[in-house]
Amino acid sequence: MTIKCVLLLTACLVLVAPAWSGHTLTPQEQKVLKGWLAHHAEYRLATDEDCDCAGDIEQMKTGYGGLMKPVRDYHPYVVTGDFNGDGAEDFAAAVLDVSKKEKNFALVVFNGPFKSETRSPAFIESGMDLRYMGLFYGPPRPKPYRLLLGPFESDSGALLIPHGRGYKWDDSEEE
Repeated sequence: MTIKCVLLLTACLVLVAPAWSGHTLTPQEQKVLKGWLAHHAEYRLATDEDCDCAGDIEQMKTGYGGLMKPVRDYHPYVVTGDFNGDGAEDFAAAVLDVSKKEKNFALVVFNGPFKSETRSPAFIESGMDLRYMGLFYGPPRPKPYRLLLGPFESDSGALLIPHGRGYKWDDSEEE
């Protein structure tokens, strides 16, 4: 009886899991990104330091004084969630082109599920300046959730919306 209760509880928790996940890649997602980066030596994963936004990151992690729920695992350049609504977790990451001095960021989005380490991104855009910006997905924005790239403490930014098997920018939904 106890095993049935545990299995039922586990199933319920899985089924009520939110449509957004967070800012930490699973080991399989890390393998996919590392595999892609291994074939694109001009890029490296962007870090929190590249953002030059330590105060904003800290505010995201503590919840803006109770106005927003804390996002304890927040990192500005990595986000996971079901971006295309197919029920599988996807991820987005900002990478840095080490050969450039300006507009050296690129955004890559990978669609799940991730069964192998070799995978091509569903979306890539390079030549961006993402300093002082972050990736956001899920609450407090309204459903359907969309991947947002924009400045901190702002409702503006660029929404990345599903388009066929890939994505496209939709700046018209800025609030």
